Amino acid sequence: MLYLALWRIGLQEALQYRAESVIWFLFDVLPPIMMVFLWLTAYEGQASVAGYSLQAMLQYTVGVMVLRNVVTAHVEWDVSYQIRQGTLSMHLVRPMNTWALWFMTGLAARTVRALMLLPVLLACLVWLGSYLETPEWGTGIGALAASLVLAYMISFFTKLGIGFLAFWLTDITGTLTLVEVVAWVFGGMLLPLELLPDVLRPIAALLPFQYIYHVPMSLLLGRLDPAEVQTTLGVQAAWAGGLVLLAGAIWQRGLRRYEAVGG
Repeated sequence: MLYLALWRIGLQEALQYRAESVIWFLFDVLPPIMMVFLWLTAYEGQASVAGYSLQAMLQYTVGVMVLRNVVTAHVEWDVSYQIRQGTLSMHLVRPMNTWALWFMTGLAARTVRALMLLPVLLACLVWLGSYLETPEWGTGIGALAASLVLAYMISFFTKLGIGFLAFWLTDITGTLTLVEVVAWVFGGMLLPLELLPDVLRPIAALLPFQYIYHVPMSLLLGRLDPAEVQTTLGVQAAWAGGLVLLAGAIWQRGLRRYEAVGG
């Protein structure tokens, strides 16, 4: 019941800032739509690009649009604001897990975003219906669902750790922008990783961002064989667990500093 109550609180907060939500929604929706126009032009006269047919590329692009809205967390702003303003202290003295509050309110925000996305997604399906094909589901819905949960966890705890940097920084915008750019390039957020130059692909393999975007879409499109699925999900889970530990370490050090300066 506590977690449901926290989710409802987050829902109310998300609905309260509707204008801001619309702006961020457009930021997540418009780039993939522009990429659709690019791919429709790029595929004229050729059957595939980097092993992707036009149908698969459009599915990937629309799928990334969904992931940007559903599994991409934005907890960092709320966390950093509470640290800078000192309002974090109110949460620390309450008999609840502060991380649980942020996690559930973040899920609530993603719920609202999913509802906002629905008419846009339906319009895209009508618009691109003649180009799209039914996903192969070669790995099963269960594997995809697990990957989506892990993708959200990776995104959430990455952003949580960035938010915690406000214990030391007066503004996290620069750090966040750098991380976002890296995620765009090396996470498959802008393009499938198969389109990266060979020299850049090893970098993508060393970072967690492909497990937010590229891996779930590869599962959806059936681009991984069963053996790869198990290994990939294992690595994805390891990243999620590692980021929990990293965020926890930053949190503990940050709290000591926060309390030392009278937070």
